[in-house]
This record gives sequence, C-alpha cells and structure tokens, in this order.
Amino acid sequence: MPDAKISDLPAATTPLAGTELVPIVQGAETRRVAASAITRSPQIDVYTTPGTATWTKPAGAVAVHVRVIGAGGGGGSGRRGAASTARSGGGGASGGGMSEYTFEASALGATETVTVGAGGTGGAARTTNDTAGANGTAGGASIFGTRLRAWGGQEGAGGNTTNVGSLFGTAGIAMHPGGIGGVTDASSLGNGGLGSGHLSPTQNGITGATGGGAGGSMPNWNGAGTGGGGGHHGYWGGAAALSAAGGAVGANGETLTNPPASLRLPGAGGGGGGAGDTGAGGNGGNGTNYGGGGGGGGASLNGNNSGAGGNGADGCVVVITHF
Repeated sequence: MPDAKISDLPAATTPLAGTELVPIVQGAETRRVAASAITRSPQIDVYTTPGTATWTKPAGAVAVHVRVIGAGGGGGSGRRGAASTARSGGGGASGGGMSEYTFEASALGATETVTVGAGGTGGAARTTNDTAGANGTAGGASIFGTRLRAWGGQEGAGGNTTNVGSLFGTAGIAMHPGGIGGVTDASSLGNGGLGSGHLSPTQNGITGATGGGAGGSMPNWNGAGTGGGGGHHGYWGGAAALSAAGGAVGANGETLTNPPASLRLPGAGGGGGGAGDTGAGGNGGNGTNYGGGGGGGGASLNGNNSGAGGNGADGCVVVITHF
C-alpha cells in the first residue's frame, strides 16, 4: 500500500495484541519491531502494608512518579472523673502528610527501600475512677528510599482537667501537610473541636490527610458536650469536601468510608466521641485510609468508662513507572 500518515489510517476494529510488527526507519534502515515495544502502559506499584519493602526499577524505565502518605496519629481517650469537676475529652490526632515527586529513572538506584508508616493506636478507655485519659500514639512516616518522605500525624492527648488537643499540635510534615487534630474545652460547653484540613466544607484540592475531632467534655457544672467533627477532606472527584461527624452525647464519633481506599488518596480524620452524661463516653472514630487522624474519646462520670480514642489510618506509597 502507498505511504500514508498514521492519522489517515482507518481505526482498528480490534485492539492490538502487541505482537504485531511495525516498520521503523532508523538511520536509513527499516527495522520491524513489536508494537508492544513502542507503547507500554505505566507500571503501578502500590504499598499499603506497614513496614518495609523493596522496589525494583523496571528495565526501560524513563520517569518514576512517587507519592508517599504518612500514617495518622491515634486520638486520646477521655477523662473519667467525679461530678462537679472539669473532665475533658481526648484530643483529636493529626493526619499524615503527603509528598509526591517525579524522578528521572536514571537518578534512582536499581532498588529503593519503601517504608509504609503504621497508623497510631487510640488511647484506651479509662476504667478507673478519677483517671486522666490516655494519649494515643503517633503515626509513622512513609518513605521512598532516601529521596521522599511524609511524616505521620502526632497523637491526640488524653483528657484531663484542662483543654487538650493533638499532642504538640503538630500535623504530618510534607509537601502537603496533614491537618491538626481538634482541641476540646473542659471549662465551657464542652463540645469537642473540629480537626483541621480544608478551610471550608466546599473546598476541594490537594492536602495531606485531615485531623480527627476532639472528644466531648464535661465542665464542672456537669453539662455533657458532643464530639467535634473530623477535618474537612477535599475528596478528589466529589462535589464537596467530606467530614466525619462528631458523636452526640454518649455516642461514638463517625468513621468515614470515603474516599475509597482504591484511590490511594490522603484520608479523613475520625469524629470525636460525645461525653457520657449518665453513661459511658463515646469512642472516637477511626481515621480513613490513608493517613487520617483518629478522633478523641468522650469524657465520663465516675462509675462509667470514658470513650477510647480512634485509631489512625496507615500510610501508603505509590510508585508509577513510565517507559
């Protein structure tokens, strides 16, 4: 057939198998190469199990895009104390940060160590009278070799007789930092604070994972507060940002099911548990994959368990190789 532009050729009625031979002119010589050698889909390697693994650079790699999301911290549990004393709920934990970068494949080693951060554990419920809440534990960092890192979120502080929040008030440090956990107020109405993320529920865009809401408190005039909501999460592809609801009095904070884990996006913080008026305090909601901070647990009156802090979500690492 006569020479023709590729754009002028009729569309194929069936997909190419990749074994078809295509003539390529190179240095005045015509060579036939398999179609699969001309176009190759990116290779996507996903790591979601906490711990270390090894990434091996594929042959023919040209560029490698890497995304790392740090794990979320665990929320603090609420204080259990006597009537007419200030009892704060646990602080919400901070979300893990996110970093991403596209490397020239030649700049990377033949192998690179991948580290996935483990989510922090929420503070345990208080089962003994007149006991301060337990701190959660911090989320672990997610790392690609020595080249890219996203820190995990800090833990939420246990409830006491004063205001508490995420321990040290630090979010996961990265190119896109995580949101800070909510602060609870033991001296006023006692409603838990919101975890941070986007500034409003209608924002979308790129951030790290959001922080958990704080647990509800019980001020010394014996009111019982609700839990704070988790930080607003800019769900990529959604019409509006998402936020886990704080628990009503004595109810658990919400754990969101969005964004879907299959999207490998930064997650949302859990809602704070409500304080227990005449019963147990509500538990904090867990952070959502990946990297969401746990919500704080609600405070309680002596004779009733306080709410446990929610667990932080694990981090993840995604490596996309282009050929």
